[in-house]
Amino acid sequence: MSDNADWNDENTRLVCELFAEQVTAHNRSGTHLNKSGYKNVMEKFKDKTGLDYSRRQFKNKWDKMRREYANWKRLVKETGLGWDNEKKTYTAPDSRWKQLNKDYPGINKFKDGPLQFEELKTIMFEDIRNSGDDHWAPSSGAAPASQQDAEPDEADDRDEDCDDNEASDDCDEYSPEPSRGKRPAPANRKDKGKKPKTSGGHWVQKELSKLVSLSARSTASCESLAKKDESSGCSIKDVMALVRECGAVPGTKEHFIASQVFVKRAEREMFLTLETPEERFQWLSMKHMWMTRNDSSM
Repeated sequence: MSDNADWNDENTRLVCELFAEQVTAHNRSGTHLNKSGYKNVMEKFKDKTGLDYSRRQFKNKWDKMRREYANWKRLVKETGLGWDNEKKTYTAPDSRWKQLNKDYPGINKFKDGPLQFEELKTIMFEDIRNSGDDHWAPSSGAAPASQQDAEPDEADDRDEDCDDNEASDDCDEYSPEPSRGKRPAPANRKDKGKKPKTSGGHWVQKELSKLVSLSARSTASCESLAKKDESSGCSIKDVMALVRECGAVPGTKEHFIASQVFVKRAEREMFLTLETPEERFQWLSMKHMWMTRNDSSM
């Protein structure tokens, strides 16, 4: 399905802010926003830009940015790459970029510049970046997930498309017609008592039931983790509020490094052991110096 949305830099920055806002508000189930999350993004984006984009267009943008974020983070782990201070991106021979792009399609876009709006995309994707499909590459020899293991969100998308187009025949179950020119085999006494073979429609219904069940378990698990974070005061939102209170406002190196490290719960818990704003600001400054020094030694 083509996506004719105008994702210029300003619209991309805005949608990243709205996506990050919904993730912080716990409106992400599994690897995508839930229905409430997409609804809020669609309404706020329209209010600010006047553009009335569909849920499918926003989901396509989310998927594309998630792949880009995963590719950028892969470059961090690659050995033998250089760094271009002017372009703020990694350097490598053309042959190396060619191989990287073969393994991870689209990664060579970072030859010309860094990932846009990395701070916002870290909030959106970092804690779901280590899913299996993000790490599969043709050279690894491992096959991607089968249709049966598809993400629950994909099943949700199909259900919603059918709800929006109830009059369409595309949403009806498909049952294959019997082959023409062949007469049905006569009933055999030996077949009495045997269950009839499952039709194609029943198979589809069974597989969809599995996906719905998997989606429900995934949603319950994510909501449980979110509630646990909220009750403990250790959520990203709570900790980033303390970051701002100690003087590390957006645009400072301390605020940026906080956005990088506090996607990990262990880092947030360590930060919360510090008792005063002065101690917290000093810790962020030292953390930035330590990580910058380690990056330069790669």
